[in-house]
Amino acid sequence: MDLPPTLLAFPTFVLHKVGTGSRRALAGRLSEEVGLSLWEFAVLAALADFGAAAQREVGDRLGLDPSDMVRLMDGLIAAGLAVRDRDPADRRRYRISLTPDGQEALTRARALVAEVERETLAPLTAEERELLHELVTKVFTR
Repeated sequence: MDLPPTLLAFPTFVLHKVGTGSRRALAGRLSEEVGLSLWEFAVLAALADFGAAAQREVGDRLGLDPSDMVRLMDGLIAAGLAVRDRDPADRRRYRISLTPDGQEALTRARALVAEVERETLAPLTAEERELLHELVTKVFTR
């Protein structure tokens, strides 16, 4: 790709291009090989990392619109990857949790994400990948 040097001089532009290409590759492979969308993967990861939670909590954590969250959860539940049940701490609320099939899909998806990331960052050494992760995380969490 022959992009203007003016654009390539901006790290945020280059990060965007790398992120877009990686996201496209990841979305296609997740769909083909695991049967998940990127957002479904994100929901499963949130449930695995933080435990069972109210649907709204998971959506807020990921920055998802409530209507999008409902659609995602309905799909994950229909696929048997998550379950919605009453919250034992507050019987008026429902909570979402992973099923064993959901955990297995997440395990496969994590391996696939790591593979796509290795492919995307192949020009970098292990030390450079670690430094890149540290730097972009610093920018993201500031």
